[in-house]
Amino acid sequence: MAVTEHIGTLVHLRWALTTNSWRRSTSTMIFSVLGALYLLGVAVGVSMGLLMGLPDMGPDPLRGTIGLLVASVIVLGWTVLPPLFTGVDATLDPVRFAVYPMRRSSLVAGLLAGTLTTPLGALTLVVMLALGASWWDRPALLAVSLPAALVATVTAVALCYGTAGLLAAVTGRRRVRELISILVLVPLMLSGFAFAQLLESLDELLALGVSVAQVLAWTPFGAAFAAVDAAAAGAPARAVLFAVLALAWCAAALGLWALAIRRVVEPAPTRGGGSARARRGDTAAQDRPLRVFGRPATGPTTAVAARALVYWLKDPRYSGSLLVLPAFAVLLLWMGSTWEGEGIAAWALYLLAPLVAWTLGFAISADIAYDYTAFHLHVLSGMDGVHDRAGRALALGLWALPLVVVISVVGVAVPGTWHHLPALLGFSVGTFLTMLGLASFVSARFIYPVPKPGDSPLATPQGAMMRIMLVQLATVAASVLVCLPLLVMAGVYVFGQGPVLGWALLAVGPGWGALALWLGIRWGGAWYDRAQAETFQAVKAW
Repeated sequence: MAVTEHIGTLVHLRWALTTNSWRRSTSTMIFSVLGALYLLGVAVGVSMGLLMGLPDMGPDPLRGTIGLLVASVIVLGWTVLPPLFTGVDATLDPVRFAVYPMRRSSLVAGLLAGTLTTPLGALTLVVMLALGASWWDRPALLAVSLPAALVATVTAVALCYGTAGLLAAVTGRRRVRELISILVLVPLMLSGFAFAQLLESLDELLALGVSVAQVLAWTPFGAAFAAVDAAAAGAPARAVLFAVLALAWCAAALGLWALAIRRVVEPAPTRGGGSARARRGDTAAQDRPLRVFGRPATGPTTAVAARALVYWLKDPRYSGSLLVLPAFAVLLLWMGSTWEGEGIAAWALYLLAPLVAWTLGFAISADIAYDYTAFHLHVLSGMDGVHDRAGRALALGLWALPLVVVISVVGVAVPGTWHHLPALLGFSVGTFLTMLGLASFVSARFIYPVPKPGDSPLATPQGAMMRIMLVQLATVAASVLVCLPLLVMAGVYVFGQGPVLGWALLAVGPGWGALALWLGIRWGGAWYDRAQAETFQAVKAW
């Protein structure tokens, strides 16, 4: 079979898999179409900005540098983000096509074509071509810029799937793969604050951009558009050098992809001893009863709490969501150090405890979806909805509530303003309990796709982005409403700052949060009992 026929077959299979998933779930199809339309709008907006904005810069040499940096960001994003965080398109997994007798070169070509037909692949191709076509005011350069755009796009996709494939083959152990995702996420989250600290003016930003572009020009991220920059500057020899380098990098990326396919499709055999030890360990783990407070979990609520505590300790999809907490601390400390005004740094510390409380309460808004097929344990055991909701809330509250209290105390201890402790403690504890109640209801009522066990903690299931965004945005809006009494009392205290107001907030905050938690558990449990079978079908389908 010819290579072109292989490509056509793989593209057809890719879309057949996608349309079949749409037939199984109408909501997945709707949100996939909405997501594709959103990406189309982004592509059109960015492309028009490049086509209209860059030519206005005229012959300014900074124009070529900007193009190089934009292309580098796109290629670097493809190389890092999908393999480590969001995950690659599951319908383009080489394992799915292992049964087809074709060469790896044909498989790479087919998977490349299939990727460029996906919404994200098409968005990348359109933006890259717009970046190349932005030299329309100098037609002679189009002969260099448009091919450079194609080479950069192919390099980006090849690096993405090559890196993802090798990571899957080398870090086959689930814990190792999850640990890598988390370790890389932390510096990425804090890089924005560090970048803002380094730059204090636009001139420094421009100077840094030029220096970074000079380095990226020799890498696979920017070599293609470095040739365009050199051609625009009237340096044909340098343009040829970077063009050859870009083609070499592209060939190396395709070779990496082919190697990754071989490593994934033909995995190395594993030793039997380790598996036997793992089986013995699993058996021993099953023999040990679940425990809460050091005692066996004999009741339904404590049994659920004990199982959920195991997830918080061992499942990075849970613990990975807590990585935003140090980011909050760094952000608020940075804001407190840069703002001018007496007491501003202290108020930045005061905000930390409520933000942590809100985040921790929101953390179990998708806990049933995280169960995946393990949710059948609750279905088959006839678990009552109230016990399920209360057990999951208990597992989080056992360690999160003390953490909120400690952060509240630290928030007033550092600046020495102990008179604010009642108000801050009442507001933070009330916020945590209120959000915990809201999450207890939302996680039972609104189920949406989440990363499966073993996937990257930040992976986004295919076709689920729009649904996830809508549910989470609606939850955030609802959290403002349910926390409104606490927000009003906190606002009154900030402007009044009377000791009576602080103690009133300490009394009302936890009371309001306890009421919201009780209602969330009752309402969430009622919906759980009403739609238990449908809920299990939904989490199993995703």
